[in-house]
Amino acid sequence: MADLPISSVFSLPKLSLCLGLAWGTAASWAQTVPQPVSAVQHAQATHTLKAVVVSGSRVEQEADDVPATITTITAQDIANQNPTDLEDLLKNEVGVSVRAQPNRASGVFYSTGRGGNEGVNIRGLEGDQVRLQVDGVNLPATYESGPYAAGRGDTLEPEGYKRVEILRGASSTQFGSDGLAGAVSFLTKDPSDLLALGNPTQFNLKTAYASADSSFQLAPSFAFKGDTVQGMFLTSFRRGHETDNMGTNDVANRSRSTPNPSDVKVGYLLSKLVITPSAGHQIKLALESIRRQNDTNILSFFGDPYTVATLTQVNAREKISRDLAKIDYQYIPTGPTWFDMLRTSGYGQRSTNHQYGFEARSTNPLVRTRDTDYSEDTVGGSLQFESTAGQDITHRFVYGLDAAQAKVTLLKEGYSSSGAAFVKNTSFPDTDYTTYGAFVLDEINFGAISLTPGLRYDSFKLSPKTSALYQVNNLTTPSELSDSALSPKLGMVWRVAPMAQLFTQYAHGFRAPKPSQVNGGVTNLTNTDPYTSIGNPGLKPQTSDTLEIGLRGGDATRHYSVSAFQGKYKDFIASNVMVTDNTAPTPDVFQSINLNRVTIRGFEVRGNWHFAKGWTATAAYAHT
Repeated sequence: MADLPISSVFSLPKLSLCLGLAWGTAASWAQTVPQPVSAVQHAQATHTLKAVVVSGSRVEQEADDVPATITTITAQDIANQNPTDLEDLLKNEVGVSVRAQPNRASGVFYSTGRGGNEGVNIRGLEGDQVRLQVDGVNLPATYESGPYAAGRGDTLEPEGYKRVEILRGASSTQFGSDGLAGAVSFLTKDPSDLLALGNPTQFNLKTAYASADSSFQLAPSFAFKGDTVQGMFLTSFRRGHETDNMGTNDVANRSRSTPNPSDVKVGYLLSKLVITPSAGHQIKLALESIRRQNDTNILSFFGDPYTVATLTQVNAREKISRDLAKIDYQYIPTGPTWFDMLRTSGYGQRSTNHQYGFEARSTNPLVRTRDTDYSEDTVGGSLQFESTAGQDITHRFVYGLDAAQAKVTLLKEGYSSSGAAFVKNTSFPDTDYTTYGAFVLDEINFGAISLTPGLRYDSFKLSPKTSALYQVNNLTTPSELSDSALSPKLGMVWRVAPMAQLFTQYAHGFRAPKPSQVNGGVTNLTNTDPYTSIGNPGLKPQTSDTLEIGLRGGDATRHYSVSAFQGKYKDFIASNVMVTDNTAPTPDVFQSINLNRVTIRGFEVRGNWHFAKGWTATAAYAHT
C-alpha cells in the first residue's frame, strides 16, 4: 500500500446537505387541494418541453434533432446533486470522465505536479482535444513543466451554470480548434433563472455541506426585472479540505495512504444586465469571475528517494483565477429582411494559474522556493446570422465569423538560501495565438428526414516574441507557425416513428499545436542524466474523422438511445517525447512530435422511464 496515490480508488460515500431560502416582493399565497395524477399525466405535464440544446448547430434545437449523441445536465440536476467541482458535476455521465490527478506534488522539484480537475475525457480523448467553453468562450489550455501542472476544470464553478451540454464527436465545424472528440458547453444563469417565484425581485440564499471534503458553501443571489431591464448578482463561497479516503496509514512519509492536509477556498461571482431597448433588440452584459486557492502540507513527500533526509517542511500553494467580461447583442427583425436573427458578441478573458512550492531543511540550503505562473489573456468576438428558406423543403441556415487572439505567457522563478539556484526564466516565449474562423451550417427538412451539412474554415498563427528570460534556457530563435483547416460534417435524422428515429453523422475535427509545443523547452546539464527539450516548428495540427450511427425514441414517460461510433485520428501531438537518447555528459533531447494514426470505436446505450410521480429510473452503459 506504500505506493498508493493520495486519492485512493476506495472512497467514502459523499453525503451532501443543501438548504435554500428565497424571498420575493409582491408574493401571493394560496392553499389548494392536490389532485391525484397518473404517471403519464405527470410526465406529460413536466416533460412536454423537450430538451433544447445549442451545441449541435450553435442555435437552439431539440436534442433529438441533433444527428449525434448529446446529453444535458440541467439546473435542477445541478441543484439536486450539489456538485462541488467539475469531476463531481460530470460523475454520472457515461463515456465521460474527468482526470483529477492525485496531489503528490513536491514543494520545489520533482516531475509529479498537480493539475487539479485537468479536463474532460470523451470517448477516450481528453485534455485540449476536448473543447471546454463557457457561453461560447474557450477555456484556457493545459500546461505542464516539471512539478507544474495547470488543468482546465478548476476554472469552473457549478453554481453559476443553468445547463451543461456534452456533445460527443468532433465539434470543429461548429466551434473550431480543440473539438477533436467533442465539446462541453457551460451556459451561465440569466436573471430569469433566479426569478423562480414570478416576482419582479427575488433574493435567494443557498447553503450546502459535503462530507467528502468537509466543505461548506454559502451562495446568496439577487435578481430583478422591469419593462426593459433585467439584472442579477450571484456569488458563491466554498471552504473545504482534502477529500477523504479509506487510507489508514497517517504517517509523514511516502508510505502515507491518508490524504495530505489541504485547505481549499473558492470564490465565485456572476453578474448580468439584460437590456431590451425596443422590440427585436436585446443587449446582454455579463461578468464572471472565479478565485480558487489550494494550500497543502505535503507530508507524503518525506522519505522520497529524490529528496534529502534533512527536510523539515514541504508546502504547496495553488492560486487559480479566471475573469470573463462579455457583451452580446441580438436582433430579431420585426419586418421582412434577408435574415431572421443576428447575434454578435465581444469578450475579454484573463486566466492565471500560479503554483508556489516551499521547502525547509535543517541543513544548507535552509529554504528553497519555486514560483510558476501560466496565463492566457484573450480577446475575441463573433458574428452569427440565422436565416430560413423554402416551403415543402425548408432550410435553416446558420453562418458567421469567429475571431480571437490570446497572449500566452509563462514565468518561472524561485529562491534558495544558498543563492545558487533558480534563475528567473521562461520555458517558451511570450506568444500571440491568433485564430479566425468562418462557418456555414444548414438544417434541411423534407418530411420525416433532416439533413445537416456544415463546413468551417479556420486559420491560426503563432507569433512568438524573443526575450532575455526566454534565452536563459533556449538558444534557438523561436519560429512562427501558421496553418489552416477545413472541417466538414454531414448528419441525418430519419423520424420513422416517435419511438424509432435513426440518426447518423460524419464530422471532421482538428486541433492546432500549442505555443509551448512549437517553441522553447528547458535545459539541465547538471542532472545525473542531462537533458534538453526543444520546440518543433514543423508540428502539424491533429485531425480526426468520426462516424456515429444510432437509434433513439421516446414518449411522455420513456426515452432511449443506442449508438455506435468510430473515430480515426491522425498526427497526434505528443509532448516531451525523447527523440535522442544520449550518454552523459551529452544531454538527452526531448521534443513534441506528431504520432501515427489511432482508431477509437465503441457503443453507448442509455434510457430513462418516468414510471410514477416523482420517480424516474435511468440506466446507461458505454464501451470504448
